[in-house]
Amino acid sequence: MNVELRRKLFHIFSILLWLLPLFLLPKPLLLLLCLLVILLNLSLVFKLGKDRLKPIYDLIYYFERENNREKPSIQALWLNLGVFLSFLFFPKECSAVGVVITAVGDGFAGIVGYHFGKTKIGNKSLEGALAFFVSTSLVLFPFLGSKAFLVALAGTLVEFFPKGLTTTFCFPWWVAWLLIFKGLKNRRWQFLGLYRA
Repeated sequence: MNVELRRKLFHIFSILLWLLPLFLLPKPLLLLLCLLVILLNLSLVFKLGKDRLKPIYDLIYYFERENNREKPSIQALWLNLGVFLSFLFFPKECSAVGVVITAVGDGFAGIVGYHFGKTKIGNKSLEGALAFFVSTSLVLFPFLGSKAFLVALAGTLVEFFPKGLTTTFCFPWWVAWLLIFKGLKNRRWQFLGLYRA
């Protein structure tokens, strides 16, 4: 398995793990966990205790791109900062959608874009963008109905933000904001236990 596929599969599953504490922990503990994860990320980025934590660094390097090894776990740090903002300011159900779109949309866009992307748009590909839109639409449709297509389209467009503005930081809180302020929450969440009227 090549590094990019390994990275993106890890990306999908590790980000989706945030759904467990989101729904199982009370908000103060959830935020404390986020802060602890961010502190761990910071220690990894600055390579604190690298000699004592060699197995952890070996695992990180196994999933890390060559050009990110100078600051290992930097993208995870940006992601976890975005997740923290989402959990801090928005209701669970909206934060959950932000986590899912970050994991699934960005993950599948990366896999398809890397392996099949031929039509370049900046540093992204049309094929990756389509993968983002389709995967996100399919995952969100049970929760948002036809509004899932609007969220997926908006997310696909955000994927094309300038390279300096990391999408893994933006997606978790931006999607939660979109759901709240654009009135895209859906009563189907109540049936699934994700929303209380």
